[in-house]
This record gives sequence, structure tokens and C-alpha cells, in this order.
Amino acid sequence: MKKPKISDLEYDEKGTKKIRHAIARAKKIKITVNIDEDVLGALKVIADKTGMPYQTLLNRLLRQSVGNKEAEVSRIERLEKDVALLKKKLSA
Repeated sequence: MKKPKISDLEYDEKGTKKIRHAIARAKKIKITVNIDEDVLGALKVIADKTGMPYQTLLNRLLRQSVGNKEAEVSRIERLEKDVALLKKKLSA
């Protein structure tokens, strides 16, 4: 893939304003977290490869993980309800 020339790039003012507005609306909270040195190193390597700041990458990974856990819980709850219904039908 060819690298584009800077002179060929166009500035999308409307799109940039949308992105900046969305970032400004996002509420971030500063916290202190203890992370194993090797985990942080691996995270920074991945961040370098993607070109994304490692804190942003960490936030995305945490968001995905939390979303996956919520989906797991809802699936388990649905399965438990289905099992309860089957038990009622079998006992009737």
C-alpha cells in the first residue's frame, strides 16, 4: 500500500468537529491502577503497533471485557429461565 502524500490529503472540517465534540462529551475519570510490569510492556507494544495511545487501548480492552461479561450474564440468566420453564413443563 502506498503512503499518501500530505499534499493529497483533504481536511474534513465537519468530520473533525464531530470527533472532537464526541471526545469532549466523553467523561473520563483519572484513576491509579497497579499493573504488572510485563502486562504494561505488552500493552505498550500492542499500542505502538496500532498507533494508539496505550491508555486508550487499555480503555477499549476493558470496555470489551465488561461488555462480554454482561452478555455472558444475560445468556446465563436466559438459560436459567429456560431450564426453569422446562422443569415446570416436565413436572406438569
